[in-house]
Amino acid sequence: MRMSMGGRLLVAGILVWALVGCGSAVEGEAEPLSGQAGLFDPCTDIPDSAIRGVGLDPYTKEVDIEGVEIPGWKICSWKGPWYFVVIFSNMHSLQDIRANTDFTGFHEVEIGQRQGVQYSSAQDQVGASCYFATQVKQGSIWLQISRMGLRPIEEPTCVLMQRYGLELETYWPS
Repeated sequence: MRMSMGGRLLVAGILVWALVGCGSAVEGEAEPLSGQAGLFDPCTDIPDSAIRGVGLDPYTKEVDIEGVEIPGWKICSWKGPWYFVVIFSNMHSLQDIRANTDFTGFHEVEIGQRQGVQYSSAQDQVGASCYFATQVKQGSIWLQISRMGLRPIEEPTCVLMQRYGLELETYWPS
């Protein structure tokens, strides 16, 4: 498909405008989104060596949700063979989690040195995901194991959650 001369000039003008806009200097420090300062960041605070140590590939890491930062949350995920391992850092309390009707099946568990609560999505009827949340000074840290799409569940997600939790909780804040 050929573009007219006017169309080419329009595209060139837009490109020049975009480059000039990107080239301007802004003074000061970049500020995190509201509620981000002071949150544990699982993507940077858990070393790649620890991720490799639990059998995950650090190069599968995804920051936030498809790269979009959510105010009040730090989110990091890695791909396993048929599941995702996701760590959420936020300012919510365990009481907030229990009050959220999107979750169900709450029961107290201990993972390593952490007391917390294990639960699942209220819509999950097949055990496709399992969560653990523990209280920390900033709020809470959540660990989620969930299968990718409709792939077969090869091992109970709560068993995987316990295993990953034992290995990774030592990197979480108190």
